[in-house]
Amino acid sequence: MLPLSARRSAVRPSRLATAVATIGIAVALGTTGCGAGQISQTANQLPAVNGANVNIDSLQLRDVQIVYPEKDAPTVFGNGGPFEIAFVVANSDPTVYYRLKEIKPEKGSIEFVEGSDSADRVIPPGQALRGGTPVGATRDGEKKVTAELTNAGDTVASGLTTELTFVFERRESNGSWVPAGETTVQTPVDAGAKLERQDVARNAEPTFYNQGHGEGGHGEGEGGAPETGNEEGGGH
Repeated sequence: MLPLSARRSAVRPSRLATAVATIGIAVALGTTGCGAGQISQTANQLPAVNGANVNIDSLQLRDVQIVYPEKDAPTVFGNGGPFEIAFVVANSDPTVYYRLKEIKPEKGSIEFVEGSDSADRVIPPGQALRGGTPVGATRDGEKKVTAELTNAGDTVASGLTTELTFVFERRESNGSWVPAGETTVQTPVDAGAKLERQDVARNAEPTFYNQGHGEGGHGEGEGGAPETGNEEGGGH
């Protein structure tokens, strides 16, 4: 049987090895978890645009939104329109011509006020079609149309989304147009580019202190102490 000192010497390396292994596993797990979190966050990042984004074949629908009315918004919402529809459709196909046939709303109807001729809604290869004026400037080389939604009832409301279905056609080699599919977009209501932004914080409701309660009225702050005045016989 080994002496006590020999047994202690045999146990110490084993305990040390176990402790080192435990620390190594903890560091490895911590590093792996941090890395996985960063990759996950990066993978879920979305473009900094205000509207919805949808792809259909070689077409990319970007920044689809219902522009918030700039004048008499309560009346426009109460009447269910007219609302301007803003969007960009880009054609990434190098050879195929597409055309926006129509936009079908959840309720009501959408008419092309500008671009009523179907030829105005053709999207050549590598080009884009812009509808309305979403937040951001119109780029050179984009075709422009104006789509207007009316009789939408209560399907359009600020802070909510409404379904808009975009229907497309594709031009065949003989010049005829055939269906190219459709996609439904959950479309938010957003402010137009021309609206003035107000970054001023203000109270939604009056509070106890800003109503000037107490004997001192508006001249008192918290605890009843005067805000700007000095005590009698003191101050400068």
